[in-house]
Amino acid sequence: MSTIRIAALLLLVILLSACRGQPFEEPPRFVQPNMHYQEKFTYQSENRFFEDGRADRLPVEGTVPRGRLAVDVALHEGLDENGNFVTDLPLDVSRSFLMRGGERYYIYCTPCHGNAGDGMGIISQRGLIAPSFHTDTMREMPYGQIYSAIYNGINTMGSYRHQLDVEDRWAVVAYVRALQLSQYASEEEVRALGIDPEELRAQMAE
Repeated sequence: MSTIRIAALLLLVILLSACRGQPFEEPPRFVQPNMHYQEKFTYQSENRFFEDGRADRLPVEGTVPRGRLAVDVALHEGLDENGNFVTDLPLDVSRSFLMRGGERYYIYCTPCHGNAGDGMGIISQRGLIAPSFHTDTMREMPYGQIYSAIYNGINTMGSYRHQLDVEDRWAVVAYVRALQLSQYASEEEVRALGIDPEELRAQMAE
């Protein structure tokens, strides 16, 4: 028998030996398992590997998510170096900035505070009351204090820090101040903020 035929016969035997002629009841054997077997833990499940038995882990102490380093206290918390509320907006005000604030305001604030900021949102029809922005106390409130209410929550109002990022919070603050001015300021003062009074009235009437 030639060498070629012997080699072909051996190859055939090897190939046939790899075929399973009947069901194999034992689990497959992996010479190099790599990542075929992994212990998986879903959120809020138990994991006895850790001392507290939780699969969910807290961030490592002292670490900050990328892009979340809040070194500017005035910008991120509305406070000055003495811990007092800032009295000016830390961002430049533009028409698009105010319109963005109005958009966010209509989504998150109108259910309680109403379109005009008078506290007559949809919740007023259910016996709940939200403060109006058009009182002396609210008009004299520093920018940082309004921001703090959005960021930290106040009284029965929860925090909106997770719904609104830093710029959107300040945009809402600017829009609230614009609403206040729209009720007590002249059209010239409103236009100086980059707002068209007619357009603002139309939005409030919607």
